[in-house]
Amino acid sequence: MTTSTEQDPALQLIKPFAESTISVVEMMLESGCTMGEIQPVSVGHRMHEVTSVIGISGGMTGAISFSIPAEGAMAILERMTGIQPTEVDADVLDAIGEMANMIAGFGKRHMETLGLNISLPQVIVGGDYTIYSPRWAQHYWLPMTTDFSECSVDVGFDIPKS
Repeated sequence: MTTSTEQDPALQLIKPFAESTISVVEMMLESGCTMGEIQPVSVGHRMHEVTSVIGISGGMTGAISFSIPAEGAMAILERMTGIQPTEVDADVLDAIGEMANMIAGFGKRHMETLGLNISLPQVIVGGDYTIYSPRWAQHYWLPMTTDFSECSVDVGFDIPKS
């Protein structure tokens, strides 16, 4: 994993979610996962066709999203269940929601001192949308590549007060 923000103290709050994404993809989907450059976001970010968003509360407030093209979303369902979908249906949406839930949950475990809570996943489907979160003090985009699709994780949050 590389980043243009190595000196950014907020990076320590992003690393658990980057690492959990790699772990979830490797364990649950039996796929290699390569993380691209972590990029700070100052405006909204264009997402793939299927995105699941999970809210974070507790010691920090924010949101995590997992985004993937429709074909990749269908491949996730097939890898998780053996079901071969022909379209983005309710089962595919459930699988993408579960991916975001696992990424957030595994990341949260590595940040126990913050006492984080995560919300239920919300899934967005569409071909041309931007997720815009101006309220977060820190916002980062993490592009990834697996052996079946590109995808990304977007993390926005307010840094906890010391």
